[in-house]
Amino acid sequence: MRKFINIILTLIFSIFIFNHYHANDSISFHSSVLLKNHKGLIPLKNLDTLEIASLNLSSNNLNIFEEACDHYSTVEHFHFNTFSSKRMVRSMIKELKSFNIIIVNTDTIHEIIANMISTISNQNKVILNYVGGRKLMYEDLINKSCQSILFSPNKKSKDLGFSGQIIFGGLSCNNVLKTDLSNNYKAQFGIKSKKIRLSYVSPIDIKIKKNQLYKIDSIVNAGIKNKAMPGCQIIAAKNGHVFYKKSFGNHTYDSLSKKVENSDIYDLASITKIASSALILMQQESYNRFNVDSTLGYYLPNILDSTDYKNLVIKDVLTHQAGLASWIPFYIQTLNDGLPSYELYSKLPSSIHQNLVAKNLYMLSSYRDTIFSRILSTGVKENKRYKYSDIGYYFINEIIKKLTLKDQNLVAENIYKNMGLENIGYHPLSKWNLNRIPPTENDTFFRHQLIHGYVHDQGAALLGGVGGHAGLFSNANDLAAIMQMYLNKGVYGGDTIIKSEIIEKYTSSPYYETNNNRRGIAFDKPIRDGAGGPTCFECASYKSFGHSGFTGNLTWADPESGILYVFLSNRVYPDAENHKLISMNIRTEIMNVITNACNYSTAKEVVSP
Repeated sequence: MRKFINIILTLIFSIFIFNHYHANDSISFHSSVLLKNHKGLIPLKNLDTLEIASLNLSSNNLNIFEEACDHYSTVEHFHFNTFSSKRMVRSMIKELKSFNIIIVNTDTIHEIIANMISTISNQNKVILNYVGGRKLMYEDLINKSCQSILFSPNKKSKDLGFSGQIIFGGLSCNNVLKTDLSNNYKAQFGIKSKKIRLSYVSPIDIKIKKNQLYKIDSIVNAGIKNKAMPGCQIIAAKNGHVFYKKSFGNHTYDSLSKKVENSDIYDLASITKIASSALILMQQESYNRFNVDSTLGYYLPNILDSTDYKNLVIKDVLTHQAGLASWIPFYIQTLNDGLPSYELYSKLPSSIHQNLVAKNLYMLSSYRDTIFSRILSTGVKENKRYKYSDIGYYFINEIIKKLTLKDQNLVAENIYKNMGLENIGYHPLSKWNLNRIPPTENDTFFRHQLIHGYVHDQGAALLGGVGGHAGLFSNANDLAAIMQMYLNKGVYGGDTIIKSEIIEKYTSSPYYETNNNRRGIAFDKPIRDGAGGPTCFECASYKSFGHSGFTGNLTWADPESGILYVFLSNRVYPDAENHKLISMNIRTEIMNVITNACNYSTAKEVVSP
C-alpha cells in the first residue's frame, strides 16, 4: 500500500514539475509596455547609421539602463537637472544636435520636462522611457514630440535594464497596461515589438540551474592557479538569452596587472576562419557571387594556372581534405642569425614597408608574393584525407579581395558595423586602447618582443595582420553575437546577413559519410562515436558547430539545444608551449557545466527574423 502511495505521489510531483516549467514557455522578463512606436522605430535597426544619446531627467540612478544600452551600441549618456538655468538647457540642447536618436528617461512628467522633450524633438527623433509614473501628463505634447514611448511601471534596477534591451531589440515587448495611464492609453493597451538581438538576463529568468554555474568559478580559478592561462572571458546563452557573462583573472600572471574585464579584446587566432573568412564567403554565396563547390583556380587563375593547386575544390580546402600541408613557417626564411633581416624588414614604415608585423617592425609589402611562391612550391598530396591546414586560407584571403575589390579586414568590418558590433575587427591598435588587449606570447624566436596588440600568428603577421586564418580580435560579447546570428540562420538585428540554406550548408558535415571527415565547411564539428575533440562528451548535438583558436579560445553553438558558448583567453602568455588549458580540459569542462545547468531551461523566445 505504501509503495502504491509513493508511486502516486511521484506521478503527481512529476506532473507538477512538467506543468510548472512548460506553463512558463512564453516567458515575460519584464512588465514594460510599448505605447507608441512610429514606423517601428523600436527595436532600433541599422545601428551603424545611428548616433544615439540617452538623456536622464529622472531622479533615479539609471546606470543599469545605460549599461544595457552599451551592450548594443556606442551611446553617449547625459545626466541633466531640470532645475538648471535656461542657459544650461540651451547648451545641452545644442550639444544633442549631433545625435539623431535621443532616449529620454524620466520618472515624472511636468511642464518643464514636456517642453524640453518638445524642443529636443524639433531636431532629433525621441524615444521616451517613462519609468514608474502613474499617469502620463501632458499627453498631447508628449505624443506629438516622441516617435516611441515605452512605459516601465517598475523602478527596479532589473526592470530598467530590461527597458534598455527592449529599445535595442534584446527583448520583445508583448505586455499591456494593467490600469489606465492617460486618456489614450487605457488598460489592456499595448503594442508588440520583436526580439532581434541577444538579451542579457539572470539564469533564474529562464530557469537555468544557477547553483550549477558556480562550478565554472572553481574550474577557471584552478586553471589560473595552475597557470593554464592568466585570465579569461566566458559567455553562455540559450535561445538568444545571455545568462552567464563573466571575466576572470588578469592580463598576465602579475597580480598587479590589469584585471580582465568583459570589454577586453582577445586575439581570436583560428576563430578568424569562421568569424571573418567563412562569414564573408557565406555572404558572397548568398549574393550568388561565390560558389564553394568551385575550384581555387576559377577565382585565382593568375596565381594558380599551371600549378597543382588550380583544380583544388574550395569545399575540400575548407573541410581540410585537399591534401595541403598543415603549416609552413614562412617567417624562418626572413631571419638572419635568428633575428629579423633588415634586407626585408624596416623599423619604420615606408612606401615599400607597409605590413606592420610587430612594434617597430615592418615587412616588405611585396613579400606576399614570396609567401605564395613558397606555398606553390610545396606539393599537394593525392590522398585526400582529413588533415587540418591553415594554408588554404591564404588563398581565401586573395579570393575575398578578388570578389569584393577590398581587403578582407574592410569587408569583415562592414558586416560587423551592419550588425552593430564595435568590439571585433582586425588591426586592434587602430581601434582600441592597448590596456584593453591582453598580451600573447613573449616571442623569442621571431619578433623577439612581447606580442601585445599585434596578431600572434606569424603568417598573418607577415601579411600585415590580416589573414584568412588569423588576425581577428574580439571580446566574447561580439563573437557571441556572430554565433547567435548563425543560430538564427543568418538573421541578426532585423537584417538577413546570410541566407539560411547557406548557413545550413556550411555548418553541416558534407564528407562524414564518404570520408569519415567530421568537419563542416570552415566550421569544426563534434567528434562522433567517442570522447575528445572540441566539445564535452555527449553534450553537443551533431548539428552543433564552432571553432577553437591556438591562443586559447573556443566558441560553440548548438541549434538543437539553443546553447551558445564563448571562451576567450591568452593561454600562450608568456609561452605558446603551455598546453595546460588543453590537458586540464578547462574549456570542455566549462561547456559540460553549462549544458547540465540548461537541462531545465524553459527559454523559448528566440531572435525574430
